Amino acid sequence: MRRLWLVVQWVLVAAVAYFVMRSVAGNWTEIRHSGSVIHLDVGALAAAAGIILATYALLIGAWRAVLLGWGERLRYPVAARIWCLSNLARYVPGRIWQIAGMAALAQQAGVTPWAAAGSAIIVQLLAVATGALVTGIAAPQAEHPVWVAAAGVVALLAALTLTWGRMTALVSRWLSAALGRPFELRPVGKGALLLAAAVTTLAWLTYGVALYLCTAALLGRAALDIGTAIGVFTGSYVLGLIAVLTPGGLGVREGALLFWLTGPLGPAGAFVVAIGSRLLMTATELLAALITLPLSARNADGT
Repeated sequence: MRRLWLVVQWVLVAAVAYFVMRSVAGNWTEIRHSGSVIHLDVGALAAAAGIILATYALLIGAWRAVLLGWGERLRYPVAARIWCLSNLARYVPGRIWQIAGMAALAQQAGVTPWAAAGSAIIVQLLAVATGALVTGIAAPQAEHPVWVAAAGVVALLAALTLTWGRMTALVSRWLSAALGRPFELRPVGKGALLLAAAVTTLAWLTYGVALYLCTAALLGRAALDIGTAIGVFTGSYVLGLIAVLTPGGLGVREGALLFWLTGPLGPAGAFVVAIGSRLLMTATELLAALITLPLSARNADGT
């Protein structure tokens, strides 16, 4: 199972790399002059950064909701520090390092080991499930009823996986085989799951608004409608989450953005937005870590 998963990952990375190189080579004449299409709006860029930081706050709440649903206690400031610091580990190849970092820091704050690691996995599963649904509804060329239905099935299966004991046991065995170490995942209460799923879905919407503002900030015009921006960002980010071999989905996310944005923005505009949005996301991740670093690492009783 582990070898098969690695093969799937390498095929996905190779396919995206081929597409990106082909797209860049075919549109190199326009892309090499992409600097000419930039019309920087600092105010819109700052607004986009603020929305991204607010989205992080939402996702921290979703992760904490899962922990609270299991009866764990973790104050929000401590949860914010853990989430933002471990989030930087996404740039190390392999998603395990981000999850391992979150689990280790949560254990230091008094969270039981299985809940610390399991909650990190669950938030990732929820992100993929809700992201697939949002992509199927909003992304260009993905609104076909079949795709929407397929995305809905993915979201439903994820929900069943997280609330049904037999399914969580099956996923635990699969993760143990994939990670090469024992791993335990326990069912999540329906209330906590619904809250976390709703918050995660809202986060995809706000991320899309941030991409809309980022595009306007870089190109000097509202070249995308908000619905398209939501679908495009969500779809590209979900592909980056699935491609665990690439650090932070690097290259995969940008390749998907190039695919979707070349039509409405042109090759040069799509290239600028793909690179610019990556730089903006990385900058906000660093800023969030710096903001939360001074917060106490020690947890206290109470929620």
